[in-house]
Amino acid sequence: MSVVSYTESGWDTQEERWDDWEDEEMNMPMKCLFCTHMFQSPILLFRHVKQSHGFDFLKTRTELGLDFYQSMRVVNYIRTLGMSDPNFGSVSGFVLDGSEAFINDDAYLKPAIAEDSLLYALDELDLDDTASVGSCSADSSARTPKAKDPESPRERELLACIRKLEQQVGLRERENKFIADQFDEYRQMVKRQFYDGIDTGAKQDDSSVDGNQPEEGSDYYFNSYAGNDIHMQMLQDKVRTEGYRDFMYGNKDLFQGKVVLDVGCGTGILSMFAARAGAARVIAVDNSDIIHKARANVIENGLDGVITLIKGRIEELELPVPQVDIIISEWMGYFLLFEAMLDSVLVARDRFLAPGGLLAPSASYIYVTAISDT
Repeated sequence: MSVVSYTESGWDTQEERWDDWEDEEMNMPMKCLFCTHMFQSPILLFRHVKQSHGFDFLKTRTELGLDFYQSMRVVNYIRTLGMSDPNFGSVSGFVLDGSEAFINDDAYLKPAIAEDSLLYALDELDLDDTASVGSCSADSSARTPKAKDPESPRERELLACIRKLEQQVGLRERENKFIADQFDEYRQMVKRQFYDGIDTGAKQDDSSVDGNQPEEGSDYYFNSYAGNDIHMQMLQDKVRTEGYRDFMYGNKDLFQGKVVLDVGCGTGILSMFAARAGAARVIAVDNSDIIHKARANVIENGLDGVITLIKGRIEELELPVPQVDIIISEWMGYFLLFEAMLDSVLVARDRFLAPGGLLAPSASYIYVTAISDT
């Protein structure tokens, strides 16, 4: 049985996988039809049966045209004889002529030995090779016995069970492929959103931004936020944008006359909300080139007298004030933590937030629910 885990090839489930079960069955030792010798393959087993006990099972099977179910009955019948007669192991020259009643007796479809792995190997044997003991079929992908249409109720019941298992396996394989495709699509989307197009944007003069810091060319994370697309996507998220706006506009008493720090300001939208909510001063910090567009937005809205923009990492720079009253930030990413910005917000809180100050948002939750038991 497998445990819940993730590998590069995909997800493993807690249920036993079909291919694992199949391999375990085929690798289990197989007991000789007549004696107690054990073998790892049907080829070796039937070679031993022919040489030591004089019964050429595969040749007999081919000459009599025995199908999978009849072959199963033969195996179970011989095993039943061995269990009822202690001296059966010394038998030599066991033969069948096809007239035996047990060949079509459904009672012998029931395994004489529990979990008899030889029965699972019967449909793998190559019936076309009459010159040798036989070989394993090269095509082991199909587990359906290569037999004539079932005639008895028991044969039809066994075939129905096999078909049902095959359908379940096919469904599971499709589900696994769907999950793998969805994960790959998500991974490609994240790559496009955050990492593609890095270093393709033109460098802009940072001299007009207070506290200019030299850009690190290898800083993929911040470079990925320099373009317009990702910010347009966030701004068009009405729940996100209007949620921040409504919070600040609905609590203007909290912002009136206060000093506000916007960590990761992006296009400056939250800084402008804070300024319009009555903040005396807003310090907007971002380490990507998007801050140039934020400055243009601030000037366009006539808020450059309230908002100060600083380019740099909040962990490294010094603010023009020793403390701030409020810290705002839109740091949440996919599954809340993906953008890895929370650490920067906590650093800003520890370094600059005044005692009794407000961190917004100050709490967040991840809700997880099971959607399947497979």
